[in-house]
Amino acid sequence: MIDEHACVRAVASGAAASFGPERAAIFDAVRADRDGPMSLLLLGLADAGVVDTRLCTIELLRDLAEFGVVWPSVAERAWSWLTDAEPAVQVAAARLFVATAEVEAVAAWLPGAADPDVRVAGTIALLGRGREFDDSAMVLAEDADPAVRVTAALVLLGDRDLPWAWRQAWCQAILADLGDAVRRLRRDGGPMDVRVGSVWAWRLLGDEEECHEIARSLLAAEERDVRWVGVDMAAAAIRLWRTGPTELLPALARVAEEADDADDALRAESLRVLRLSRDMWGAAAGYWAGRGDGVARRLADELGEPGGVLALPDLEAVFAARRLPDNRADADAWPAGRPVEPDSSERRVARTLMGLVAHGGLTERQVRQAMCLFEREGPRKYEVAGVLWRHLGPAEPEFTKRLVAEMSAVAGDQYVGELALQVLADMGGHAAGALPRLSALIEDHARLSAHVGDDEAEIAFDETRRAQLVGVRDRIATAIP
Repeated sequence: MIDEHACVRAVASGAAASFGPERAAIFDAVRADRDGPMSLLLLGLADAGVVDTRLCTIELLRDLAEFGVVWPSVAERAWSWLTDAEPAVQVAAARLFVATAEVEAVAAWLPGAADPDVRVAGTIALLGRGREFDDSAMVLAEDADPAVRVTAALVLLGDRDLPWAWRQAWCQAILADLGDAVRRLRRDGGPMDVRVGSVWAWRLLGDEEECHEIARSLLAAEERDVRWVGVDMAAAAIRLWRTGPTELLPALARVAEEADDADDALRAESLRVLRLSRDMWGAAAGYWAGRGDGVARRLADELGEPGGVLALPDLEAVFAARRLPDNRADADAWPAGRPVEPDSSERRVARTLMGLVAHGGLTERQVRQAMCLFEREGPRKYEVAGVLWRHLGPAEPEFTKRLVAEMSAVAGDQYVGELALQVLADMGGHAAGALPRLSALIEDHARLSAHVGDDEAEIAFDETRRAQLVGVRDRIATAIP
């Protein structure tokens, strides 16, 4: 919990704006009671006082707003700040109001707001709402301000059912306005900040070739600010698709080369994007090494060397490494004292069974314990799957078939996929039925879904898992008689 004084200090110092214990405590308090004491305190801080503190509080309230969920008490106060004496407060309030108010209230106000900065901030907030705002976005797409038009077009591109011709038309509209708009759409984290390139790429999900074509055109633009959007779009495209490194390497490399002496920031950002993917990193190093001129050598040196891919752990080695008492009777004693259907100790039971199967095998009761764990959904299922395979082997054809189906179904999963792949690799030719699923995961252009941190970590997960999938597929294929 966080008390009133600590909250006030956190907001005034800026600590509440950064990830940390103060911000986490504020979020916990508001989530526990959306209109409770903490929310009232924040509304009071945003009402009056030092402008920087008010702005920080309004931004904090916007971060606290739930995606697509109205927050009437906050929307009402945000409405009052739309006529504040401070222009910066009006702009911040616009984004908060759109994020928290009813659809009808937003639709009635936003297109006619007099201040163009207010309209820009409000339209940006529409990106976090649903399709119920399409009518408003259509009006805003004809706005006098190019930054409003660009953002409204991005809103409309969020409709996954939009006909291809319309998607093309909105993309062309963005391209036509981008040069004038991008200088207004800042990258400083404030209420008029929108990562146009990143948002655009994600809204083209499913239109891989279109995204790459647009990114290449942006990266080749004469205007520096537009090239920045291209670099941002390239980063998102590389995150979304495995083909991004191949499709975008020459254009990104050219941005880095042309910015080598003239623009340190743009060069550094393009190199950062090239490092996002291990595949792209290696390709860029080879691209510049083959050139051999001074600029290429400097950029290759600055790029550095990518790390290697960790191999899939071998199931036999994993199980053999489990430490057990020297005496088999002592090793058997602990699981014998556990129920056949393990309770809160299931993790320890599973790990003990993993060691036992590698050091003498399982008793009949231990097999039943393993089977009980296998029937439960969760990580323990995939740990004991290998235990059961090592004990039963191909002598149980129906169970073998079930193992292949269930292990291949989760082979790309962030949490249990590696455990499943260990089992399939250990099964060798008996896992031939998994080959279609493994091949589909390997050949898919879209990256595997993961939530492991930033873009670089998620791309690394995909590239590592794909390498593991290839290794397991090849191991199974070569073991088929």
